[in-house]
Amino acid sequence: MSQSTSIKQLIGIPLNVVLFLFLMVMAWGSYAGFFSHPTRIGVVIIHFLMLPVMTFSTSGRSRGEKHQADWKPFFPLLMFHSLFTAWVMPYMDARSIGVLPGGDALRWVGLAFLACGAALRVWPMMVLGKRFTSVVARQEGHSLETSGLYGFVRHPSYVGIILMDIGFAGIFRSSIALLLLPVVFWMFKRRMDVEEAFMTQEFGDDYREYMKRTPRLAPGLY
Repeated sequence: MSQSTSIKQLIGIPLNVVLFLFLMVMAWGSYAGFFSHPTRIGVVIIHFLMLPVMTFSTSGRSRGEKHQADWKPFFPLLMFHSLFTAWVMPYMDARSIGVLPGGDALRWVGLAFLACGAALRVWPMMVLGKRFTSVVARQEGHSLETSGLYGFVRHPSYVGIILMDIGFAGIFRSSIALLLLPVVFWMFKRRMDVEEAFMTQEFGDDYREYMKRTPRLAPGLY
């Protein structure tokens, strides 16, 4: 399989990011209103900083040499997760519906979580390169990564997503987003189950030993 970036990926990933941000602005109700606060400007900047890595460093949705069928509800839930973040959170915040206390301080804490989560999300993409895909798959020349971030947790990218979710909840003061965090965790737990079964099948005892010595998401906790 070629290691070059496909036209579909070159168009699809930037388009998805732009659409995600566009929905946020539309949900808020106006461009001027959305961009009136620096933390919301920060959301846009962070996503555009992530974009080149997501587009050029990964294999997108490539199924590679071999892939594993996903847990069926995962992608419908992921779509709901994205739409909730892009539309419901900013819509409710702009109209002060179900918002958390804390005002601007909460928004800045949220931005800090979002930035940390975004860094943890894209760092594994840079480490894995074309081995990183959004489907459970083995790419050509795929090798097991167990050093660096992967020496601390088995799924640093999912840690990044969870931190980003906490960040969005803070930036948009969303009480509902916090209540839904256990659902997000459960959704990605099911995804990790599928990934780890596939990795065990592909890498055998090497991956089993890696699982024994390395926590899933949080050293000493899980």
